[in-house]
Amino acid sequence: MNVLEARRARHLIIRLDRGEELPAALVRALDEAEARAGWIEGTGSLEKAEVALFDQASRTYAKTRVLEGPCDVVALSGSVALQQGETSLRLSATLARESGVGLQLAAGELVWARVYGLELRVTAFDDLPLVRAFDDRTGLMQLAAQSTGIPATVSEPPRMPPPAQAAEPTRTAPPAQAAEPPRAMAAEPPRAAAASVAEPARAAATSVMEPAVLPVPHRPVRPRQEEESYPEVGDSVTHFHFGECTVISSDGERIRLRQERDGRVREVSLTMLRIEPHTVDPATGRKQFRLARKN
Repeated sequence: MNVLEARRARHLIIRLDRGEELPAALVRALDEAEARAGWIEGTGSLEKAEVALFDQASRTYAKTRVLEGPCDVVALSGSVALQQGETSLRLSATLARESGVGLQLAAGELVWARVYGLELRVTAFDDLPLVRAFDDRTGLMQLAAQSTGIPATVSEPPRMPPPAQAAEPTRTAPPAQAAEPPRAMAAEPPRAAAASVAEPARAAATSVMEPAVLPVPHRPVRPRQEEESYPEVGDSVTHFHFGECTVISSDGERIRLRQERDGRVREVSLTMLRIEPHTVDPATGRKQFRLARKN
């Protein structure tokens, strides 16, 4: 158990606007406020999110799960600390969304999200410098005070005797015929010999007593994705039910389509559809999309 106490705290109210991304936007806000340690709570709504779970058996994060479409933030909490000199966030979230089978809940470590509207309260600890240190017992990066760190289960390096003991030169009796006290020039060689013996001993002790460098666990990483493309006004789409259509209006979430066969206008929600990668008609230059039913 580790107990850390903060006696001086600030409360920051942060609002993230639509289109901003987590965690990058929140890290920028905290850096501007010079908040290097603290606790986070929040609520709001997201346009899209990615979460991951930590597998205790393999001590690694599983692949990220992508939540397409709008979702409400039922609960969001996390911590702020320094990791390798930079502001680091660890956010956990419980998210709710509507789906084809009703209300769904998803939870885990929030790897990335695009904000629709999010309100956060950050309690910044100005007198408690927190860092993330690797805990070899769990494989997690956990909070610790900057001057201490979390104990790890590694073998302790062997203790070396004090350098003075290892460096003690062998004393020899003065010659019997030397009746007068030794002169300064005669005393220099023993001191030089002592220094030559002491230096290797101190160097050996220093090299052995250095702390072991522990590996850093792999945090969940959002996979690189190609830039998302949505149908826009004038594009051609093939709807799984309505057939060939032309987009006549779009707000990024819902689009209105005019059917080619009879001119009827249909309105559909993109969150309920799977948008396949588009192609371009070489004759007209129009983008062509296929809209399939989302499983």
